[in-house]
Amino acid sequence: MGLLIVVGWISDNEAVRGNLLLWILLAAAVGLTFWECRERGYRTTVTLWWLSFVAITHVAGYIVLRFIVRPPREA
Repeated sequence: MGLLIVVGWISDNEAVRGNLLLWILLAAAVGLTFWECRERGYRTTVTLWWLSFVAITHVAGYIVLRFIVRPPREA
């Protein structure tokens, strides 16, 4: 039931639909980092450090791309 509400909200809201891919990519990057840390047998504190590092750098990269590298304005 909750999933249907979320899917309906996403399909109605253009801004959410555009940012959904970015959230999926962030979740994938953090998930792959967790998987790699688990495979290498890192301690919990090291794994958490890597997860936060990946999340922070991806968010910072989004901010840079969003606000500094802007598409050309239409005339």
